[in-house]
Amino acid sequence: MTETNQRHTPCFGVTVKTPAGFASAFGASPHTASAELADRAADFFVAREQLEPGTFKLALIRAGDPIPIDSDKDLGAYDIAEGDLLHLISCKPYVDGSLR
Repeated sequence: MTETNQRHTPCFGVTVKTPAGFASAFGASPHTASAELADRAADFFVAREQLEPGTFKLALIRAGDPIPIDSDKDLGAYDIAEGDLLHLISCKPYVDGSLR
């Protein structure tokens, strides 16, 4: 019998919240790409009609301050851990319809 050396990647739960305040728990790991989690969460909320389709990125709120998460980085680059709250942020500029 041969012994294989497998790296164990811990899984943890985070909450992702939409701009409208809907929230749900998602499983992730330090090696989860932030773009993958943002896409998975957006698809989840769009399917439940809690979010309009679009392109989103994530932001982490720590000590009341938003920390933008680079879409090219894994969650581990930001020390995201069990119980953290992440916010979906639209990549489209906000347009309020007013004339200026």
